Amino acid sequence: MATIRLVPSTYAVSSTNYLSVSNAENMYHNTDNTTYATITNTYASTSSRYLYLRGFNFDDIPSGAVINSFTVKIKGSESGLSTNTSYAPRLANGTSAISNTTASTNFGTSVTTITIPTGALTWQQIANYDDDFTIMIYVRRSSRNTTGYFYCYGAEIEVDYTNPDPRTITTTLSGNGTISPSGAQTYYDGDEYTLTITPTTKSDTVTVTNNGIDVTSELIGHYSGGTSTSSSAVAGSDVTTGFYRSGGAFYQNSSTSSDAWLRYAIGHSAESPYSTSNTSNTYVKDGTNDANTMGWMNYPFDFSGLPNDAEVTAVEVKCYGATESTSESARHADIELYCGSELKSTRQSFTSTSNQTITINDPGTWTREDLQDAQLRFIVGYYGGRILGITWKVTYTYGGTLNYYTYSYTVSGNATIAVTIGGGGSQSKLYFKVNGNWTQCSKAYKKVNGSWVQQSDLTNVFDSTKNWVKG
Repeated sequence: MATIRLVPSTYAVSSTNYLSVSNAENMYHNTDNTTYATITNTYASTSSRYLYLRGFNFDDIPSGAVINSFTVKIKGSESGLSTNTSYAPRLANGTSAISNTTASTNFGTSVTTITIPTGALTWQQIANYDDDFTIMIYVRRSSRNTTGYFYCYGAEIEVDYTNPDPRTITTTLSGNGTISPSGAQTYYDGDEYTLTITPTTKSDTVTVTNNGIDVTSELIGHYSGGTSTSSSAVAGSDVTTGFYRSGGAFYQNSSTSSDAWLRYAIGHSAESPYSTSNTSNTYVKDGTNDANTMGWMNYPFDFSGLPNDAEVTAVEVKCYGATESTSESARHADIELYCGSELKSTRQSFTSTSNQTITINDPGTWTREDLQDAQLRFIVGYYGGRILGITWKVTYTYGGTLNYYTYSYTVSGNATIAVTIGGGGSQSKLYFKVNGNWTQCSKAYKKVNGSWVQQSDLTNVFDSTKNWVKG
């Protein structure tokens, strides 16, 4: 077993008008730290103001690691703040507080480390929140007209995990060209493995097997030169919906449950939306009326018309809509981009209650194949929002000169990846006679260590010193 202490790397405050932060870098340590950041509340009222600590380094945990346990802690002290346990630190998804995660003690004038309960949260949920996983600290004055201070020494998620079994991925090459990586490499189950194959003669055929299984159809060609162009798509009608908690439903008002307003974006671009004056917000609630509930609608996009050799060079996604609220902690009018079930982008939100166009800052990396299952997810919460038009623009090149291929897959066990670079269609072929006619074999297998293994290099199938008969 191993232990790692994940630390935050960024912060936000609920109001920059009344909360200020100095020496913020002192917060980005674990709870052994002895220096502090100062968060000052100058608001005259005793209303709640919040510090949000987030940006934990989840990627430092090895892929495929088994998480045995995790604990969330924060270290600090206060001066002039409320010490009521109702305002003890808790966990949040973004700015939305998570149920049953409020600490049983609050900070006082002496420096202390507080353990925050994780409620019903699983590690997978926390990891999926990623940069939105937040420690939420109340910076609430104890009395009016008395400046309050919170001194933060650091925070951590202490994770106890078991390293996964190492896997060996071995690559071999037959023919003229290069492969990278070459030879034996160590990976773990769940890692994304990518092999780059560069033929010396670009017209040569390339075949690849993974543990004897032909995966040539999964190769992606990468080209240079050619024609550069772009193609745009709007949301299709085959939408899907879902909720982060059971019992959730979309609402237009307290008595009307419907997702009809979310469908206004179908067929409309960000530049020519369903309406520029529409203010119809959709929100989510469930049977408990808990403010932390959320739901989503996935909008599909059709890029089947891209040329087969299209190499995507840029993706731009614009959305037209608004959020219902900019102040409520349970607000969500968020955008995410998916390839099927794989999250590709960072989450981005509408920031105005007036209709606006936002451009996704980090849409992720896409290939032509990825775009065949392109989806945009619009997430709404107890305070929701609206989306009235979407433009998904792809810039790509096609008809260029082939430079290299890539083969990618998700590691699951040891593997041998065999690459054969042939001679532009002059590769060996295997025939056998049927009723007097020579018939080409589509696949050839050879018994290796008692198991039948498909052969990509037919020169290895037979031993030239022996005679062979059919049957």
